[in-house]
Amino acid sequence: MLPIKKVVVMEDRAQVERAGSVPVNGVTRVEVAGLSLVAVDRSLKVEVKGATLLEAKLERRWKEVPFGGLPSDASETLKHVEALRLRSLEQADVVQRLDARAEVLTGARANLLRSISELTGYGTPNVQAWREQLADLSHRQLTLDEERRAVREALSVTQQRLREAQQALNSERPRTRHECVLVLRLDGTGEAQVRASYLVPAAVWRPAYRATLTGAQVAVEAEAVVWQHTGEDWTDVELAFSTARPTLGTTPPSLEEDVLYLRPKQQLEKRVVDVAIREEVIQSAGEGGGTTEMPGLDDGGETRLLRASSRTTVRNDGQPQRVSLFSFTSQALVERVCPAELSSLVFVIARFPNTAGEVLLAGPVDLIRDAGLVGRGQLKYAAPGETVKLSFGNEDGVQIARETDEKTEEARLTGRRTTTRKVKLFVSNMRTSSTKLIIEERVPVSEVKEVEIQVLTKDCAPAPSTVTRDGIARIELELGAQSTKTAKFSWELSAAAKVAGV
Repeated sequence: MLPIKKVVVMEDRAQVERAGSVPVNGVTRVEVAGLSLVAVDRSLKVEVKGATLLEAKLERRWKEVPFGGLPSDASETLKHVEALRLRSLEQADVVQRLDARAEVLTGARANLLRSISELTGYGTPNVQAWREQLADLSHRQLTLDEERRAVREALSVTQQRLREAQQALNSERPRTRHECVLVLRLDGTGEAQVRASYLVPAAVWRPAYRATLTGAQVAVEAEAVVWQHTGEDWTDVELAFSTARPTLGTTPPSLEEDVLYLRPKQQLEKRVVDVAIREEVIQSAGEGGGTTEMPGLDDGGETRLLRASSRTTVRNDGQPQRVSLFSFTSQALVERVCPAELSSLVFVIARFPNTAGEVLLAGPVDLIRDAGLVGRGQLKYAAPGETVKLSFGNEDGVQIARETDEKTEEARLTGRRTTTRKVKLFVSNMRTSSTKLIIEERVPVSEVKEVEIQVLTKDCAPAPSTVTRDGIARIELELGAQSTKTAKFSWELSAAAKVAGV
């Protein structure tokens, strides 16, 4: 009567919307069966056009589910089950008696063998009598074993027939099941248009992507992976996916006072500047920004609603199902980059704008190149028009070896210490075509004026094209087919005499 028309899947639940027409003649009670047992009562919302809504509620009750079969048939089945049960008990008793006889014969054979060994030791053997006794015992045991096998086989057949008869008997008995029913009381005449919505748990979705690099273009397909075990199938429905979190509160947290205290420097602090070299993660709100792992959905702090490209059916089986959302193709800036300090491999990096007109939520992305699937990466949140950065694996045939040399000198008069690091990079291109690549080297970044750091451009070959404020130097190289090249990079750290820790 009111089929499911639309479902909005949220982070950990779903909003189900049913709609349809209902005939009304005066005050009419309408019952819509088949709702999920876990539907949230307080989330029920009903809109009616063409009639007056007097009452709307969810009722859960036991419903008898009768099966076919005449009472006389059921009685015959019950008699058959009882007869099979008694026959099974009788055959089980026979098996027990035969097992007891088998134990007696086994004991008799053991006693006879023991008597034979004792009498033989005393020097009074009776070979003919022993031969006859052993032959008689063997004959009895063989006969008994055959009888036991036949009775056990008959017992197994009887038990199988008993199980089948019991299943048939159970199918003839009425069963009950719990059901949830939407109960409406309407007042009016004619056809009334009814729309009802409610929340159900046990439904979840997460974004997933597929990125294909072809030349200087990247094609991105966005999909939603949805699971649901709500108790009702979503058949040919309009699907939408939301990042809303109804369980979160709407009241902002209270800010507490954060008191700062000042104190004069001690004499030792005036004479010595204590510094330390530490690793820092580069934080960014743009390309590549965000945390490595985000619980739930990363929507950039604003609720988003994405719609499926077509009507879809999602079964109530708890299995993942991929639903297409949208796709787009963008021109990409493709670079071959090697972070030589961390790896000797050269990676293919593509930077391209998000031209989909929709946000790209954080999620896993399958990376595909000409040769096929190269791996799986993680796509960060990207707004429309924002630049997206993806790595499409390493470039075969290009490798880099790295050597470092570090030297520290101290001025005798001023005590100023100077540390010079020289890096030598050996680049090999074993491919049959030329290539351009970028080597990234790190340079320390100073936060105090007593420590100065500079790149020695005169000692670099070639000189880095850029050095970012985060201390990343980019060295651009162009290699011919099946060739090698050597690059040099150098930087200097100068610290005043009163600096300690470096």
